[in-house]
Amino acid sequence: MIDSEAAAGGSPARQASSASLGATAVGGLMEGQKKAGLPKVGLFACFSGGSNTGSLTGMAALEVVKRLGRETVGICSLPAILNDVPRQSAMIESMEKLVVIDGCHNACAKELLTKKGIVPDAYLNLADLHLIKQGPFSSLAFTEDEVKLVADALVSTVEKCLSQSAGLK
Repeated sequence: MIDSEAAAGGSPARQASSASLGATAVGGLMEGQKKAGLPKVGLFACFSGGSNTGSLTGMAALEVVKRLGRETVGICSLPAILNDVPRQSAMIESMEKLVVIDGCHNACAKELLTKKGIVPDAYLNLADLHLIKQGPFSSLAFTEDEVKLVADALVSTVEKCLSQSAGLK
């Protein structure tokens, strides 16, 4: 079942952003691409490989897709949205929920999306998990335990977001 926001084309914030993003229709698959259904939740991760926490957001996002399945959650392309790629813009407007994960207090992913008029339904920042950004060029300075910790928190965030959606039906 789809909640009323999704049936109407996504949340009001995403509907309002369609004009600024120049969205048209989802389609135009390139040769060799397979059409996949949209996941319920679109996930934007900082995924900046420039620091340990930026790398952790991406690694955890990938782990969450493995755990929950691509029918539930999919990683969205932040660069494509910033570059006003119509197909990507249309896809995120059609998703039930958007979740953003940032690696540090700078909140780059959230701030960049906000500048495009996109407001997430849920947000997670690794600073809230007391993970310390080690600075530039610390891309590989994280452990598997940290990936698990972040993935667990992100799964919880996604599930909470979906349960709030289910409560509205």
